Amino acid sequence: MGMTMRKFLAVLAVAVLTAGFAACGGDDDDSASATSGTTASSSNTDVACSGPSDAYKTDVGSPDDFTPVTDDTLTVVTSLPGPGFWEGSDTDPTKVNAGFEYEIAKKMQDAFGLSKLVVRNESFDSIVAGTVTDYDLALSQISITCDRAKVVDFTMPYFESNQGVLVKADGGPEVTTLDQAKAVQWGVQTGTTAIDLLDTIKPSKQPRVYQQLPDGYTALEAGQVDAFLIDTAINLGEAARSDGKFKVVSQFDQPGGPDQYGAILPKGSDDAGAVNAVFKDLKDSGELDRLTKEELTATPDDLPVIKTQ
Repeated sequence: MGMTMRKFLAVLAVAVLTAGFAACGGDDDDSASATSGTTASSSNTDVACSGPSDAYKTDVGSPDDFTPVTDDTLTVVTSLPGPGFWEGSDTDPTKVNAGFEYEIAKKMQDAFGLSKLVVRNESFDSIVAGTVTDYDLALSQISITCDRAKVVDFTMPYFESNQGVLVKADGGPEVTTLDQAKAVQWGVQTGTTAIDLLDTIKPSKQPRVYQQLPDGYTALEAGQVDAFLIDTAINLGEAARSDGKFKVVSQFDQPGGPDQYGAILPKGSDDAGAVNAVFKDLKDSGELDRLTKEELTATPDDLPVIKTQ
């Protein structure tokens, strides 16, 4: 909860934005991509998608170019809960009033000159599957992957996170080595890149998959799983609000590097340039750095890192 973590997360966000806005290709592999022959959802069409840096739109236009689906309204979808990213309610989006992604949505509303912000709660699976309709963009800690870019459009990245290991604070297992990670009973949320990471780790027990994030945390508290795997930032947020029930004991140095979060747009949307323009302005002005330090609290710099290779 101290400033050490807040500075760490601020560095993460600025680093990923610096890379994203420079449109660097890099050598990162995309663990969720079935093959390297997927067509990228980027401004360079007909380019093979071999990793996250190929899978997002790089266009930077003007906020004035934004066209909302509902007149004078920014419609944002997310999947609650989002500890640290959407705060105020875990179930009712009309009561959300704080959090990292919520504040980004408010900044976008202002930049686009819209009088109203509507936040809608949708299932994570539906968002990444591209089946959600009648919205402008999704902000839900969504990792950019080539497979997902087949059915939705991604903006430039605005944050990154490794996968963190959450256990019960009282009597939870030690998970600081790859052998220990292979031995525990894992819980994961369906549709997340944590599943891809566990496919790489190959634990001895079949992971238990939960449709909703709260169900996974409830299973952990009830002892139905030994550890829950999702983004380090999300698990740290849950640990911080758990009144001492949970703790994050480690994080994975995953293949291809940390997951990069991007906003999702409906496939074929013309608004990528406008949204990227706002992200660029937030980065260049230092506002994204300020929001990161203010809204997210965690201590990944103190966590052991488990090598997967």
